[in-house]
Amino acid sequence: MNTYFKKIGRTLITIILFTNIFLLSNLVLKTEASQFMIDYKSEYNISESGEAEITHNATITNLQNDVIPMNYTLSTMDSDIYQASAETNGKETEPKLNKKEGSTDITVTIKDYSIGEGRQNKITIKYKSKSVAVKSGNIWNIYIPKIQIPDDTTAYDIKILIPESFGSKVFLSPEPTVEKKEDSKYVFYFTKDTFESTGISAAFGGFQPVNFKIKYQIQNNSILPAIKEIALPSDIKNYQNVSYEKINPIPFKTGYDKDKNFIAYYILKPKQKTEIEVQGTSRIIAKQININSGGKISEINNKLIKNYTGSQKYWETKSPYILKIAQELKKEDQTVVYNAKMVYEFIKNNLKYNFEAQSKGMVERKGAEAAASQKNTWTCMEFTDLFIAITRAMGIPAREINGYAFTSEESNKPISISLDGGDTLHSWAEFYDPYNGWVQVDPTWGTTSGLDYFSKLDTNHFAFVRKGISSEYPYSAGTYRFSDNEKLIETALSQTSSDEDFVPLLKVTKVFNFSPFHILTKKIKVRVENIGKVAVYDVNGINILPGTIKYTYIKKGNDGIIFKDFQGNTFETKITE
Repeated sequence: MNTYFKKIGRTLITIILFTNIFLLSNLVLKTEASQFMIDYKSEYNISESGEAEITHNATITNLQNDVIPMNYTLSTMDSDIYQASAETNGKETEPKLNKKEGSTDITVTIKDYSIGEGRQNKITIKYKSKSVAVKSGNIWNIYIPKIQIPDDTTAYDIKILIPESFGSKVFLSPEPTVEKKEDSKYVFYFTKDTFESTGISAAFGGFQPVNFKIKYQIQNNSILPAIKEIALPSDIKNYQNVSYEKINPIPFKTGYDKDKNFIAYYILKPKQKTEIEVQGTSRIIAKQININSGGKISEINNKLIKNYTGSQKYWETKSPYILKIAQELKKEDQTVVYNAKMVYEFIKNNLKYNFEAQSKGMVERKGAEAAASQKNTWTCMEFTDLFIAITRAMGIPAREINGYAFTSEESNKPISISLDGGDTLHSWAEFYDPYNGWVQVDPTWGTTSGLDYFSKLDTNHFAFVRKGISSEYPYSAGTYRFSDNEKLIETALSQTSSDEDFVPLLKVTKVFNFSPFHILTKKIKVRVENIGKVAVYDVNGINILPGTIKYTYIKKGNDGIIFKDFQGNTFETKITE
């Protein structure tokens, strides 16, 4: 809001208050004079169709006797606003709209202005927009980005009303000051202290189904038979559950690597080429953590420290640049979450995104040391690499995730791993906390959007692979190809998914026991076949993937076998003869 003031009885002067309300970018409040103080109250009332009726109220209090407000301008980074109206001091006034590419200025002339120290002038601007609430597949996403508020702003309050029909809350960040339900709407109140640093983001709808069809093209260039492996999208606790409709051809063996990637193995004849088609649905969940909780670095398992804090190509933890940053940021007496947050904020404040990289096609990965030591613009790969390297240098386990990220606003949420054939992927990170487990964060989108991608990830991030033991392996979907001109990844947000596809199903049959030891210990042998579409976990310590058969022993007299799903929920299947 630009507010113009007039000096009574003297020379006309201009005092400017810059206020840019960015629905898709950062909001900046900057005061260049202290002749007044301002209270702001904004309301975002969202209808069931997603249309938002937005009301901005500003109360300007004079701090001098001879300064009065003349005009008031609100600038919004939304060029599609409509039905704008305004009042000043209770009098209707015609707002003047100046629409530009990607923004709109709304200016009003203040009527019946009050003169004198302590007197107030009140401005109300209303308009409608469809940019605040956007439905992606099954999820309604709400975005009100961060605000920088000057010291002389006495209050800035936001009220958001969300229809109950949007579904259950997936996440809301930051925590509102007040949360309640009124007239079939969820109502959330925020003060400037709660949203000033991160902005407000929310999602409603439960989970996001994502349909996918991926081709993996592998070949054996040797004159001898060879085993080739591919990494398929897999379950990630608290983040995604994968149901496989088709894996063709069926691999001769499957298993998990140390990063819990689902690895399928194929035997190829000499000079043989094979195309594997994988089709299914993933349900994306959003885990939100409490940034004020978590364990200490000293509480982290030694095995995790060994596997996920070492130096790797692109994660140069022993680099003087990386070590210096880690030492300056690390607080020994603080939690893992606190220290990881410091790294996240450091990257947001110091790295700039290269918005031109994606249009240039393939981009060379530079790594963490380059990002820390060179003044340049970077892609999501360097944002991720630097986060991983610094947290590892602190002694916090960290690793990389490659996958597909859905966005309706390319400039604010860029994806920049461009693959041959036109497939485009995204890279983000995760760190390990003893209390929260593995926590996914996106420093790139946090930087470019101004929203909180630390305490929670949205439901638009679909992970293909996790890389921690190695910074280069396993390869992500889209990189297994014969040529450079074929698109191999098809993904689409969906509004529905079948619950039956995500129910774990086992067929357990008793087989002849040849083991004298197990006979003496009164155990029977059973054949366990996963006849469902999702992976099954912890069948006597064995994980069983769809279409896979395993054998195990159970105590004689048991009529069923116990197993778990990806979230750790317990199930039981009866044994058939």
